[in-house]
Amino acid sequence: MSKTELTDNLTFASAMQMLKQLVAQGLLSADEETRTRQELERKLRPTIALS
Repeated sequence: MSKTELTDNLTFASAMQMLKQLVAQGLLSADEETRTRQELERKLRPTIALS
């Protein structure tokens, strides 16, 4: 795994945690969560699988 891949994976994991918190707090809808996750996956291209 390259340094760029590692950085992207860590950034993606952190963003997913923040996204889940925003949804749990009711600040984002389910549609917004889906769109945001898709956009993050497109930009960061994570090589890890998160549930």
